[in-house]
Amino acid sequence: MARPSKRTLIPIPESPQTARVRVRDPLAVLRRLPWRRILIALLIFVVLPISARRLAFRMVELNGLISRPVGPETPLTYDVPFSRVEVPRGPWRLDGVMTKVSDRAPVVVIFHGTAESVSYWADVQALFYKAGISTYVFDYSGFGNSGGERRATVIAEDVAQAWRDAAIRFPFAERRIALAYSLGSGFLVKELPDLLPEPQGIALVASYSSAREAAVAFGTIPQWAAPLLPDLWNSVDNIAAVRAPLLMVHSETDELFPLAMPQRIFTAANEPKAFVRVRGYKHADGHLRPDSIYWGGVMQFARIGALPPSTPAR
Repeated sequence: MARPSKRTLIPIPESPQTARVRVRDPLAVLRRLPWRRILIALLIFVVLPISARRLAFRMVELNGLISRPVGPETPLTYDVPFSRVEVPRGPWRLDGVMTKVSDRAPVVVIFHGTAESVSYWADVQALFYKAGISTYVFDYSGFGNSGGERRATVIAEDVAQAWRDAAIRFPFAERRIALAYSLGSGFLVKELPDLLPEPQGIALVASYSSAREAAVAFGTIPQWAAPLLPDLWNSVDNIAAVRAPLLMVHSETDELFPLAMPQRIFTAANEPKAFVRVRGYKHADGHLRPDSIYWGGVMQFARIGALPPSTPAR
């Protein structure tokens, strides 16, 4: 019987499509990727927006957190006794001023605005003292004679630390009211849920809706650049976590923060709440020319613990 012949195997050449699939070097795929285009895309859509946001935020800090020297005015300038306060903040101290009517008198703790120092509030402290209300005001880190760095994250910690210090210095006060003016309002509303002991009342005066809108109002950044900022100190959103009675005071003639800003906060706030509108006062007049008309609602709130009636819209 004849032996079968061996079949000759003829290699089949690979098509170009098959050759692309069978890659011996796995790194070859990575080498062929369009890395230049990928890096450019990352730069445009990831790195640059993050850098721009950080730059915009730092610009707001530099141009929005403005210190002023402490002047010669004290409550004693207006015939009211006072004490100096030093609030420990790690390696530095916060400078403050307090007036004390009595151990049981209500106390208002003031979180002031930008481009101010404790001396700017000496006449307000005197006004409150003569109405039977103790006060406590301090300069944030990097403001006035306070040490430390003028940074937003640091100021947020200052708020909590100063509130605790005031509670220690006024342990028997009938009530403690946290009063925030302008810049201070955003920081206070953000930190309020964590303040201990809990305030018996909150007063927001000449307040703003968010850091973005405040930066535009201050002229720190143009309107088109506002979305670059993180949406920090958004009191319209943050006020929902606040349960303490809320009093808002705002001038209808405030040239910096329009009435619509605090109205949005007020609408979002929980009850009980009241909104007092005053007229004929500019943004800084609360401390530049304080009187019982501007501060009457806050003084009533502090003295008796009851909110004044809201002012009807004109």
